[in-house]
Amino acid sequence: MRLEVAATALAVCAVPLWAGARAHRRTPVEPSYTFALLDKKLTVLGQQQTRLVDGNTKRSIVAARSMKRTAASIERTAFRLQGLCERRHERFGAQMLRLLGLRATAVQRAANSLEFARNTRAREAELNVLNVRIIALVTQYQATTGGYSALRCEPLQWSCCSPKREQDLRPGESMACHWMCVPIARACTGFRGPRFNP
Repeated sequence: MRLEVAATALAVCAVPLWAGARAHRRTPVEPSYTFALLDKKLTVLGQQQTRLVDGNTKRSIVAARSMKRTAASIERTAFRLQGLCERRHERFGAQMLRLLGLRATAVQRAANSLEFARNTRAREAELNVLNVRIIALVTQYQATTGGYSALRCEPLQWSCCSPKREQDLRPGESMACHWMCVPIARACTGFRGPRFNP
């Protein structure tokens, strides 16, 4: 019996690298660099997810293994930026990125369960769990990055992720950013992005 379960479509907004970033810098501009990496990895995850629905058990197992590696890479990337926020004492940013990493861990575990599912019924159940966890991961990514690429600050202003109020959160979001410009770094109550240079 063929496994026919529709894959969840991923709509991941591209996050271009920060326009003010200088090409000669050795260290990447954060969080621009990490957001762009996460965007690419989530796109790959979506492509891998579509390979799960062709009904071929062997190809589904290979796709699940690939998804585990991609989710592990997303987890490491999110935790790396979390570490930067912790070093800067930006508690909200560290919490938000930790949540993103945990959502990637949940995808990794679901892909592992799908890989070792013994029969068609178990595979269908595990695929449903995996799809739900991927949606949760993408939702949290969008909650973190939404509005960042459209932000245009005045020279010498800082980009800032300000925590969204609870009543402004969309369904599926437990914490989210409202990206804004602030005149000084201390004015940022969430976590800082780069400073716009004149």
